[in-house]
Amino acid sequence: MNLLFRESPKLPRPAGSLPGAEASGLTEAALREERLKVLVIDDHQLIREGLKLMLAQIDPASEVLEAESLPSGIDLFRGHHDIDLVLLDLSMPGSYAGNTFDMFLSSCPVARVVVVSASCDAHTVQATLRKGALGFIPKLTDNRALVQAIRFVLDGGIYVPLEALSTGQAVRPEPQIFNGYVLKSDVPALTQRQMDVLRELLEGKSNKQICRDLNMAMGTVKSHLTSIFSVLRVTSRAEAIAAAERMGWRTRLLKVM
Repeated sequence: MNLLFRESPKLPRPAGSLPGAEASGLTEAALREERLKVLVIDDHQLIREGLKLMLAQIDPASEVLEAESLPSGIDLFRGHHDIDLVLLDLSMPGSYAGNTFDMFLSSCPVARVVVVSASCDAHTVQATLRKGALGFIPKLTDNRALVQAIRFVLDGGIYVPLEALSTGQAVRPEPQIFNGYVLKSDVPALTQRQMDVLRELLEGKSNKQICRDLNMAMGTVKSHLTSIFSVLRVTSRAEAIAAAERMGWRTRLLKVM
């Protein structure tokens, strides 16, 4: 799969990341305007509380609005015109996963939405990103990777989870699927064996070690590395490791595979 870099519009920088705010004489009102404001829409209080804790790591001064249903989330968004980001669960009372995002976006077309969902198969992820989501974060994502994913979106990227690429067969998405990149359908995504090679790469293994661990020929390993570099839009092992780290894949890939 060929990946071309694509940025979404950058969101306001969290107040906690503003250097020298006190020294620059920013007023309390100005700091309120700079702080991150997020709407979390999820019918489970435990999930909402967990996301609030994660957001506090990004901006300790962040303001988090909560809604436990889609209608209340729509009402909250309409009543607050300064919301920077919406974290939306797809499985909400009164809707089903296939139309939750559509219903919210049709009611709040200017909203910048990241989906946080337990449904993270490649089809669901790709369909949701195709409709305009800025990211898709599985609920099983660990805390560190979740924070990285949200930061990635706040910095202007569009986040796609590892699950959207790590299938037993190569994924062939339709054109214009975004993850901070444009996914082309003319080249396959990572196969399971390529994901295995990526895992070995993240563990710092040499090509010879990868050959031995995965029982592959050297030519096969090099071919898989070429495909991995193409998917990550990099040209070296170091850049591939850095890209996986930036996307929050490193911890999860080493843990689950």
